[in-house]
Amino acid sequence: MHRFVKTRFFVWTITLLLLLGSGTAVFAQTIVDPLPENNLIENPWFREGNQPSLVGWTDASGSNVIWSLSQKQSNPGPDQVLGTSARLAFGSGQGGGTGQGGVDAYLYQVVAADPALNHLLFKIHWVTQWIDRATVTIYGGNSADGPWTAVWVPLDINQATSTGGAWTQTELMDRTIAEGFAFYKIELYGRYPEGRQQGVKYTGVYFSVDDNAGEVVELAASAATETAPANAPEPTTRPRRQTAVPPTNTPVPTATDLPEENGDEGETPTAAAIAAIETPESEQTRPAVRPTQPARSTPAPAVVSTPSNNISPVYLVIIGVLLLLVIVLGIGWARAARR
Repeated sequence: MHRFVKTRFFVWTITLLLLLGSGTAVFAQTIVDPLPENNLIENPWFREGNQPSLVGWTDASGSNVIWSLSQKQSNPGPDQVLGTSARLAFGSGQGGGTGQGGVDAYLYQVVAADPALNHLLFKIHWVTQWIDRATVTIYGGNSADGPWTAVWVPLDINQATSTGGAWTQTELMDRTIAEGFAFYKIELYGRYPEGRQQGVKYTGVYFSVDDNAGEVVELAASAATETAPANAPEPTTRPRRQTAVPPTNTPVPTATDLPEENGDEGETPTAAAIAAIETPESEQTRPAVRPTQPARSTPAPAVVSTPSNNISPVYLVIIGVLLLLVIVLGIGWARAARR
């Protein structure tokens, strides 16, 4: 009888711990506000269903070459699905390519828009560790294949303004340009130093256009864009000067984020100083315009304390096995009691 009580207590204790563990995962997730409506971006959270995915995005170096995927509790997300993001770092993360130090990496998406609308809106979540530079550049064009003209650089980060492993988000920023385009190219860029393993992660990308145009900021004269030759990449006019956007912190469960996946040492967050940085001048240049609405601090999102409706399949399998074990033991105890 004593052995029967001990065995039964052990089984129920293990079951209870597993159930509590599945609920604890929800507390650790970083839940953020959903993105605004009318988002032109396909797959803004880099996921398909509840799995990480780069569907809708193009790695300029080739499919599964440099950009990879991340899915972990500290990645921000709008719901109970475990947070996902695009990742530029050493190793393949949860699928994709692998980053290399000292290499320029571009991930972009082309969207169609109403050319009669010239008021642009943008928002993004990002995290950087060791970074030479991380930028978001928006180009406009009259064809989905280019040529492209840079119209806005809403995000420009270097090591001085790196988040040091803490997830950060911009406010909803806007820019009125001289005239709208039929197509826009949203380009995410990153480059981290040689000898390092962490770069940048992006998620929660929002881009839209509307008719709430404000004062137009005229662009300074720059070199005209060229038509792309056959079988060659479309040219883009890279801005000569870009302005760093002041970050607003998105809380995360841990102080550092990228080292957990990449195996490198963690770093304390650096001061989010705002600095305008000079970039090498290329043959075709166009100055970037400063966001009309700078980012500002936002209150920390509340941690969701309600149970998740999406329990990990691993927990479901373990719980099922334990329940089956309890049933089998119960039948055995019943037969033993009748003897």
